[in-house]
Amino acid sequence: MAENKDMQDVLAFEQELLADYDLTLQEAVMEARRCLHCAVPQCRKGCPINNEIPQFIHELSVGNFGAAAEYILHRNDLPAICGRVCPREIQCEGHCILGKKGKPIAIGKLERFVADVSMEGGFLPQKASKKSNGKVAVIGSGPAGLTVAYELARRDYDITVFEGDGQPGGMLLFGIPAFRLHKKYIYREIESLQQLGVHFQYNIKIGGNKSLEDLFAEGYEAVFVGIGTSVAWSLGIDNDQIDGVVDAQAFLHQVQQVQMGEEEVKNLPIQKGDAVIVVGAGNVAIDAARTALRLQADVSIMYRRAEKNMKCLPSEYEEAKADGVKFQFYSAPRAVVGTEHVEGLQYEKQKILADAAMVPTGEYGIVPANKIIAAIGNRPEIDSIQSLKVEVTDDGYISTMQKPYGMTHRAGVFAAGDVVHKPATVVLAMREAKKTAAGIDQYIQAKHLLNGIV
Repeated sequence: MAENKDMQDVLAFEQELLADYDLTLQEAVMEARRCLHCAVPQCRKGCPINNEIPQFIHELSVGNFGAAAEYILHRNDLPAICGRVCPREIQCEGHCILGKKGKPIAIGKLERFVADVSMEGGFLPQKASKKSNGKVAVIGSGPAGLTVAYELARRDYDITVFEGDGQPGGMLLFGIPAFRLHKKYIYREIESLQQLGVHFQYNIKIGGNKSLEDLFAEGYEAVFVGIGTSVAWSLGIDNDQIDGVVDAQAFLHQVQQVQMGEEEVKNLPIQKGDAVIVVGAGNVAIDAARTALRLQADVSIMYRRAEKNMKCLPSEYEEAKADGVKFQFYSAPRAVVGTEHVEGLQYEKQKILADAAMVPTGEYGIVPANKIIAAIGNRPEIDSIQSLKVEVTDDGYISTMQKPYGMTHRAGVFAAGDVVHKPATVVLAMREAKKTAAGIDQYIQAKHLLNGIV
């Protein structure tokens, strides 16, 4: 399809990404040899999952790729992905002692180098699950779901992952642009899980064409829910339901569908030549802005606070500026301008007082635009949560217990990730999913003991 070919040309970041981010063998070893092997490694303190960073870097520095990979996999089920999308500059690398006076160790690049070499070289072949410890259903194939599948398959559980979409990966696939995470790395994880014996079923919505009761009737002893947060918050300003106001996550999802040949460019909400304003200052806002720019739109980000208050990573901000995204600070959106279609965005200028309080000035302006992308966050889908018949918090997230970790107030139903802990990073979703997988294991083993199965 000519239009899809055009889209591929416009969004062809793969070779650029590989050239900019991946290391050669020599570069990786030389970088690893810079590590000081601190007695009290601050990099581990900065890692949410306490990765064994100095240990894997040492093994890499002497060429022991298999040993390096084993150290990484002690803590991290998705190193090739985390090494690409983790906020390293405020986590491991941000705590590296070498960064205090110069350049920190490129821990993220080293992590994904080891993961890539090990997976592609077959240094750590997967041992297929014996499927002898029980049968568990995993709902959702985002980072939390994939982590639970890995953890339990390695514990010899029979795992089936149910995905409501036609492709695996959840927000990894549909929420992170290809220029940040090449989709081949996600598919490689799926292949690795299949080697373990994990089965995937697509286009199945639990609560729609299959219920939790159906799963338990089919012999699943526990169910893990990792459905994420798919409903966007509205802008909450006047006239924000008018045609031309676009949800950032839905936009990124549709772009990925184009890249997979499932959608046509002409159906995207952003087209070449559009004047686009993105409202928001997190990483999703930056991803949406940079994607719209690659569709040859004119793109600006409007934010009510200062540059230093942006929630996105500093590196993402700098890369967006380098791409050509424009920024307008101290501008609080007040109303979408237009009658039948977006014509612009009205804002009110803000100022900072001596005590750091931000207050409106009463001075208004309008930025012309024909598209506005809302990127101010997502929340759980109410209907999906209600169909599970589990308890929720006051703000609509699934409520879970500490013992067994991650179980809802419905016996045998567990949850973790964004649908429990609110939208965060991949590594935080993975951390909670690992703990929840251990909770599932404890729950099933206790059931077996009580029932005299073992």
